[in-house]
Amino acid sequence: MKIAHWLAVLLASVAARGAELDLFVTDYNENPSREQRPLAERPRAFASPREVVVTTADGRKASFPAPRRVRVEPRASGNVREARIFAARGEREPFSFLLRPKEPLQEVFIHATDLVGPGGKIAASNIVVASVERFHGGGRDILMPLGRKWPMPAYSTEFFWYTVHVPREAKAGTYRGKVVVTARGEPVGELDVVLEVLPFELDEPPFALGLNYSSPKDPAALRAHLADMRAHGMTSVGPLYNFHLPVHDDDTSELGAFIEAYKRAGFPAPLYFATPMNLQLTELAGYGDERSKRWQLMYIKVMQRLQREVRRHGVPVIMSIGDEFTNKGIEGVKVAGRLARFVWEELPEIATASDMNGYMEVMAMAPYLNVAAFNNGWDGIDHHNKGRRLINREFITQVRRLGAIPWFVNGGVGRFPFGFFFWKMTKFGVRGKIEWYYNLRNERGSLVRTSGTTVYPTLDYERCREGIDDLRYLCKLEGLMAKARKAGRAAAEAARAEQLLRKIADAIRDDWTAYRSGGAVFPPEELLGQLAAGGAMNPNDAVRRAVADQIAALLKALR
Repeated sequence: MKIAHWLAVLLASVAARGAELDLFVTDYNENPSREQRPLAERPRAFASPREVVVTTADGRKASFPAPRRVRVEPRASGNVREARIFAARGEREPFSFLLRPKEPLQEVFIHATDLVGPGGKIAASNIVVASVERFHGGGRDILMPLGRKWPMPAYSTEFFWYTVHVPREAKAGTYRGKVVVTARGEPVGELDVVLEVLPFELDEPPFALGLNYSSPKDPAALRAHLADMRAHGMTSVGPLYNFHLPVHDDDTSELGAFIEAYKRAGFPAPLYFATPMNLQLTELAGYGDERSKRWQLMYIKVMQRLQREVRRHGVPVIMSIGDEFTNKGIEGVKVAGRLARFVWEELPEIATASDMNGYMEVMAMAPYLNVAAFNNGWDGIDHHNKGRRLINREFITQVRRLGAIPWFVNGGVGRFPFGFFFWKMTKFGVRGKIEWYYNLRNERGSLVRTSGTTVYPTLDYERCREGIDDLRYLCKLEGLMAKARKAGRAAAEAARAEQLLRKIADAIRDDWTAYRSGGAVFPPEELLGQLAAGGAMNPNDAVRRAVADQIAALLKALR
């Protein structure tokens, strides 16, 4: 009996070691699919090459002078089981990978090793390997802890997400480690991880970036959620649902407790308090409308109670007073204008905003607001906006002429909307962005799934962090350029940095509709052809890498 048991264990071990499986690094900007190919086989496009020479299967050579575009589909030209990533000190950086066994595996598990480099090691405790699981599909799949060992049938496909948090004290240089897949305790496959730690830290972006948020009515959950948002790069929060308004009492303690939690969590930007919009929507039902004296007196009383609470905490707060009046057609535009002017005249001490979704609505309210927060707009049910779109250079400039500071609200989640595109729009005056929705009862609008103090991020949420990191790299380079000019030093490197940023800015369309509806992509092939950024995990990282290299060069020149 003992011999039979020993033989079964031995055979299981041999089978595990000899298991055939697909295991390769994928692009985390893509939503996982069974058809996803290894990152090393990603098609590469070259715009306007001078000449292309092709060697055919029978050995002949064909030359093509100055083609418009060349697309190459490599056949595993690199190591499909190697992830090469880079990160600044203090940054979190991910990659994703696919596992598909070609025979059944039992007791599967995955673990990451320490990353060993010039400064010692980055401990495995700084690394999280999570499983991509169904939530609301696509970018709203969630990342779950691996938990216990699990079985995998032959040709089943599972996806995983690896994130390393680089310690702020880590020394610059190359660190190496592995991701090991085991079955019944025996290794059946592994990935190599090569991390380059860059010789600098990133700074906080000087903009308000955040998500709408509902009160959990639980201080521990609130602390966990705010800490999670900060870890994902958010600099502001937009409290909206489930917050108390002092209509039938003068109790503002919930707002006060939230502001204190916001302060302790380290949010640097103004708080975007969106809950007051509910005064116009529902909370003052029975008092008439904004033209009624009874309604106006109660509105002023409630807003003043809120403002008194705000003043106790030393945190700048912007109060949103309206919610998408365009939904009510041209009559809603009239209500919007009356409300904005009334608040401007009667409550000048309060910094105000409004969530707006139509051209005429913004035109009616912006002259009386501190912050004009808008999405890309729609016509309204009566088509009164005649196709005008709002997230573009021309409209942003128009809003600034009206005296309001442009912000985006519900302007897009993911890497590009929070990163390169937002950066380009700041050149025209945009200073903030509040997106829908941190967690909305775990329903479809949610960017995370929550269970008490536990937060399960979606893929879109992780990509938002990547976008904010892109923004931080760009802001870091701009700050160093300004420092060089002020000091009258490193002129050559500052000029090269300026040229790089101009190339990136020129490659970004000034109109969100071009990306949302017009088929535009970023980065375009022309930009990638101009950047000497090798070894990047994907096209966005190629652009980030070029910025990172220029940051390092400027820092060196400024020493």
